[in-house]
Amino acid sequence: MPLDPAPEAVAYLRDRLAHPVTVTELAGAVRLSPYHFVRVFKRATGHTPHRYLVLLRIAEAKRLLEDGATVTRTAQQCGFYSAAHLSAVFLRETGVRPSRWA
Repeated sequence: MPLDPAPEAVAYLRDRLAHPVTVTELAGAVRLSPYHFVRVFKRATGHTPHRYLVLLRIAEAKRLLEDGATVTRTAQQCGFYSAAHLSAVFLRETGVRPSRWA
């Protein structure tokens, strides 16, 4: 078991950015119980796994939008349920709509 499972967990999240990931699945990937994993992950990153995943998805969405991807395609590639879901989360996190980002 790694001393700090956060790097392995972050890599796991990055590899599955477009797919739903549960805490149980993520904890299993780093061989910890879900409850212990959440505590260790938050201590290492400063965020819960869910919050960290949202931040990763928004960072990737920004990159894709800057590269000219549509909001719909960006939502699909970043694991959002729809363009509307991406728009709501993106607005909450950045203060602007994804259509205005690029």
